[in-house]
Amino acid sequence: MPWANGRGTSYEIASNRNSEGLWTWRLAMAPVNEDGPFSRIECVNRSLVVVEGAGMNLSVDRKKVQCRPLHVVQFRGEAVTEASLIDGPILDINLMVRRNDATGTMQIINHAEQLPEASIVVAISGPAMVICDGAEVNLDQYDALIECDAHKISLKSGTVCAVNVGSR
Repeated sequence: MPWANGRGTSYEIASNRNSEGLWTWRLAMAPVNEDGPFSRIECVNRSLVVVEGAGMNLSVDRKKVQCRPLHVVQFRGEAVTEASLIDGPILDINLMVRRNDATGTMQIINHAEQLPEASIVVAISGPAMVICDGAEVNLDQYDALIECDAHKISLKSGTVCAVNVGSR
């Protein structure tokens, strides 16, 4: 879907859209191909992780934030945010949650362990193997395992972005 500012496109991984198409949380992947402004989205908390490329520098309400590969950064959606690519295009995963209606966190896990309260697991940096309720699940790069909340999930190999979302 096109960005609100019209400068790019994101690819939705999962959301909790209602029948009118409105969401309280949304997880998407987006290529960022050029320097420029982020879309401003009121009352939204954003978490972002660069999964391909050298990274980017953000100016968030004039505060400098470095987005290095595989490091999660957080900022408010209504902040005036400008991106400057470090060395060419990047690909990121972006979690947006309406702060009055939902909560959300994301973290990068790259060693075998049980995943803490993961609602969604996305394989990054290549394939990954997760164990879901005792069954092995192979994920290719950028495949996602969704609706994990009621399941015991652990990472056996690879690197994943573990996302936890919930309602307020």
